[in-house]
Amino acid sequence: MPSRLAMLLGGLLLIVASTTVAQRRGQEAAGRRRAHRVQHGQCSYTFVLPEPEPCPPEPEAFGGSNSLQRDSPAAALNLGDWPSQRMRQLEKVLENNTQWLQKLERYIQMNLRLELAQAQQHMVQNQTATMLELGTSLLTQTTAQTRKLTDVEAQVLNQTSRMEIQLLETSLSTNKLEKQLLLQGHELHRLQGHNSALETRVQALETQQQAELASLRGEKERLRRLLGRQSGALAGLERTLRAASSNSSLLQRQQHQLLQSVQRLMRVMAQGPASIKAAEQVFQDCAEIQRFGANASGIYTIHVANVTEPRKVFCDMEASGGGWTLIQRRENGSVNFQRNWKDYKQGFGNPAGEHWLGNEVVHQLTSRATYSLRVELQDWEGNEAYAQYEHFQLGSEGQLYRLSLSGYSGSAGRQSSLVLQGTNFSTRDADNDNCLCKCAQMLSGGWWFDACGLSNLNGIYYPARHHVRKLNGIRWHYFQGPSYSLRATRMMMRPSGI
Repeated sequence: MPSRLAMLLGGLLLIVASTTVAQRRGQEAAGRRRAHRVQHGQCSYTFVLPEPEPCPPEPEAFGGSNSLQRDSPAAALNLGDWPSQRMRQLEKVLENNTQWLQKLERYIQMNLRLELAQAQQHMVQNQTATMLELGTSLLTQTTAQTRKLTDVEAQVLNQTSRMEIQLLETSLSTNKLEKQLLLQGHELHRLQGHNSALETRVQALETQQQAELASLRGEKERLRRLLGRQSGALAGLERTLRAASSNSSLLQRQQHQLLQSVQRLMRVMAQGPASIKAAEQVFQDCAEIQRFGANASGIYTIHVANVTEPRKVFCDMEASGGGWTLIQRRENGSVNFQRNWKDYKQGFGNPAGEHWLGNEVVHQLTSRATYSLRVELQDWEGNEAYAQYEHFQLGSEGQLYRLSLSGYSGSAGRQSSLVLQGTNFSTRDADNDNCLCKCAQMLSGGWWFDACGLSNLNGIYYPARHHVRKLNGIRWHYFQGPSYSLRATRMMMRPSGI
C-alpha cells in the first residue's frame, strides 16, 4: 500500500511540475492566469494555468544573406493566426491534463478508499479478534469463578442445612430431656410422699409389732408357769398313785383312771404350740427347729455362732420340704432397700414382712456348714419361678462378702442370673463391682454386681403399671428380661442334703 501511494504522489508531483513550467511561460507572455482546483477528501489541490498569448514574430533581416525568402502568401496569412492556434492547443492540453487529473483523482480515491476500507476492515477484524479473545478469556474466567462461587454457595447451604438440622435435633433432644427431667422430678416428689406415708405406716406397724411381741412374751411366761404347775401336779399324782398301789381294788381302779387322766394331759401338752417348745431350746437355723418338731411357718429365734445377740428369723416349713431360713423378702415396697454397707451387714426390716437378714449372719451360717440357696420370683401377671443352688457360701466382711454358688437348677431361666463365682457385694457407699461405673448408685440397692450384672433383687420397688423399662428395679434377667421390675421375691437358705 505505501508503494502505490508513492507512485501516485510521484505522478502527481510530475504533473504539477510540468504545469508550473507552463505557468511561468504564461507569466512571461501575459499577466492573466487560469486556476484549476481538485478536491480529494478533506484535501484540495489548486493548479494555476497561464493564459496563452501569441508569440511575437522573430525579427528577420530582410535581405540578409542567411534568411529565407518566404514568398508564399499562405505563410504570411498563418502568422496572424498563430496565437489563437497556440491558445487552442494549450486549452486542449489543459483539458487533457484536467481529464487526466480527474481520472487520477478518481483512481486515487478508488484505491485509497479501497486500501483504507481494507485497512479499517483489517484493523476492525484484528481489534474484533482481540476483543473476542479477551471476551472469551473473561467469559471463561467468569464462568470458572461463577462455578466456584456456585460450589461454595452449595457447600455453605449444605453446611447451613446440616447445622440447622443438628440444632433442631439438639433442641428436640433438649426438650425431651427437660420433659423427662420434669417427669422424673414429679415422680421423685410422688415417691417421696409415698415413702413418707410408708415410713409412717412402718412406724405404726413396728409399734403394733412391739405391742404384739410384748403380749406374746407375757403369754409365753404365763404358759411356762402353767406348765410348771402342771408338772408339779403330775409329780404329785404319780406319788399318790404309788402310795395307793397297795390299796384295794377300788384304789386300783382309781389309779387306772388317774393314769388315763395323766396320759390325756400328756397328750394335750404334746399338742401345744410348737413355738412354746422351740422357745425353750437353742437353735442355729430353721432346719434345726424343724427337726425338733415345729412344722408351722412363722417367726422363730435362732442363736448364731459368733453373733452376740439372738436373731428373729422367718422359717418356711412348707416350700420344697421346709426348713428354710429367709434371707430376703420383697412384696409391697414397704421397706426402703436403698441402704448403706452397715445396714446390709447387720440386716434391716421386719422378718414378718420385707426385710434383709444381714450379710454377717449369712456368712457365719454358711462358714460352718454347706448350705443351699433358693430364690423364688413372682411377676405382675401371676407367673412364678424359682432358682436353686446346691452349694451356697458367703465370704467374710474382709472378703467383701464374696458370693460362691454352684449346682444351679430351677425354672427362672436357662442359666443363672447370678454370677456364680468371685462377685463381691456392693452398696452405694462401697463400690466393689467389676465396672468403672458405680452400679449400686446407678441401679440402686445393695447386691452382688459384676459389671452391673443380670440381676438385682434389692432394687427400687415399682408398683403395677410402672414396672416396665426400669433398669433400677427388681430384676432377674433370664425370667422376665433386663428391665422388668418384679412384684415379689424371696431368698432363703438351709443346710444341703435335706
